Amino acid sequence: MIKVDAQQMKELDRKAQEEYGIPGLILMENAGLRASEVAIELLKKRKSKKTLIFCGPGNNGGDGFVVARHLLNNKFKVKIFLLADESKIKGDALINFNILRKMKTDIEQVNSLENLKRIKPALKSTGLVVDGIFGIGLNKDIGGIFKDVIDVINRAKKTVIALDIPSGLCADTGKIFSTCICAHTTVTFGAAKKGFFKGKGKRQSGKVVVSDISFPQRLIKVI
Repeated sequence: MIKVDAQQMKELDRKAQEEYGIPGLILMENAGLRASEVAIELLKKRKSKKTLIFCGPGNNGGDGFVVARHLLNNKFKVKIFLLADESKIKGDALINFNILRKMKTDIEQVNSLENLKRIKPALKSTGLVVDGIFGIGLNKDIGGIFKDVIDVINRAKKTVIALDIPSGLCADTGKIFSTCICAHTTVTFGAAKKGFFKGKGKRQSGKVVVSDISFPQRLIKVI
């Protein structure tokens, strides 16, 4: 199994886009599609077919938006908790967010303790949780509403799919940045991250599924 650190993964992503001309939007689409396929298989085994997707404002949240669209197209119930102001969503993530808006997706912004209270009952009735809060770029401790939400998710003890990496886990060392999603399954994109196999990584990542999102194999082989 090929294992990369955060910088190597960023370089893979850069080369795929700049040297091979693969748009970031395609990479995001493929990532979300592969994760949705894993989600559907897990949902088939759950009594509740409802999915809660927690999204940050970056590309990890963008992957979550793609997952939401594919689940909705497969007739599953989806609710998104957005852990950011809409104005902070940019680029490819914004394109996918706007698609969901046009699909009239159930989206709730979480920015206060009042919002946090509504997450708890929603978690009780859900069959699956998708973590699209933070990606491999995280390099500092998590605080504020982000920490509160992650802690609430973990206490609910639901089946969680992490997108690329459990939010709060260091992709290089397996260190936890003050708190971390405890995932049942981590659908990671392109290559496994070194942090899955160090420190607290194995415990937090659960089953690791490495998904092909169309990186040219020549790029991956030369790591």
